[in-house]
Amino acid sequence: MTVAVFGIDLLIWGGDTHTLGGTELPFWLILAIGMAGYSWLAIVRSPLPGYIALMVLAVGSLLLPSVECMAGFMMALFLVARHGTQRAAWWALAGAVIPVAVTTYNGVSYYDSVTALFVIINAGLWTAMVGAAWIAGRALARNAHRLTTERRWAEEARDEATAVERLRISRDLHDSVAHSMTAIVLQVAGVRTVIKRGSTGVDVDRVLADVQSTAEQSIRELHRLLGMLRSESESGTIRVHTLEDVNTLVSSARDSGLDVVSTVHGAEQPLDPSISHAAFRVVQEGLANAMKHAGEGARVELIHEWTPGQLVITVRSISGVEVRQAVSGGYGLLGLRERISVSGGTLHSGPTRDGYLLKATLPVTGQSAPRASGSFNEE
Repeated sequence: MTVAVFGIDLLIWGGDTHTLGGTELPFWLILAIGMAGYSWLAIVRSPLPGYIALMVLAVGSLLLPSVECMAGFMMALFLVARHGTQRAAWWALAGAVIPVAVTTYNGVSYYDSVTALFVIINAGLWTAMVGAAWIAGRALARNAHRLTTERRWAEEARDEATAVERLRISRDLHDSVAHSMTAIVLQVAGVRTVIKRGSTGVDVDRVLADVQSTAEQSIRELHRLLGMLRSESESGTIRVHTLEDVNTLVSSARDSGLDVVSTVHGAEQPLDPSISHAAFRVVQEGLANAMKHAGEGARVELIHEWTPGQLVITVRSISGVEVRQAVSGGYGLLGLRERISVSGGTLHSGPTRDGYLLKATLPVTGQSAPRASGSFNEE
């Protein structure tokens, strides 16, 4: 941009080296002074030195009326308005009166007789162009400030949502592990009592096998905590929904007018409590998004695919009549992705040609799928 405005002003100048007093300056000297002044626009990070340099060149053109610096000055004014403070921008705009006046005077001086209308038009055109450069700079500055503020708010909201979801996951997993540990303690105490009393008729091996299975499940739950800590003040417990509660979700969605078709493929297998709860949340989020965004007459296909080692849940919504854009914070999928990742599964989501697709792959009996989550567009 510096090279461009310098080239424009050189073209307007035309190479005339005669001063106001009639003397003639060397061409190379004028070119060197111009290059030195314009270079401040590109070298100095702060826009003020470039503005001052172009202001000096504009005033200096009184000695050499053919020299034109307005393209460079408008760029300097734009940079001050764009990157400077509001106060600096207003002062720069006020200072623009000087180069506009000098340029108008130099333009008028080329003619023997001029009218007031000519002076007004000349000054008005330069004023309009200078004002446009300043307004463009201020508009970009305000837009950048707004984007920065909104980005900061979005990051804070995202961090808060992530923290809340991590706390919820930690609480859910902790409750299930605590229950398992209690069961282990009671079972071991019972086995010790049987051994001490020499009682017969008790299948100790079966009890110990149950203890081993419960302990293995607890270890898997602890591994999924991922080092998350929970504040002591958040010690309240909540009911943890499982995959068995999905039928209630489907019934509620149907009562709300949503056409839901649910199918199951494969033989059902046992799930860890955290995995079962994550499966419930996938269905809940998919149905909720369909009710909010798919529109009247939408249809949802809910598919459970049981395979050895994993459960794949697919919630495919087919949009109906769009009635309005629902207001949504966009944190549901963020929290769900965090939950699925902690559970050792994968989550993919994205729009399709006729709706939206939410697909989660969850490990069964402690087998973890590769950790990844993302979005996609399905043809």
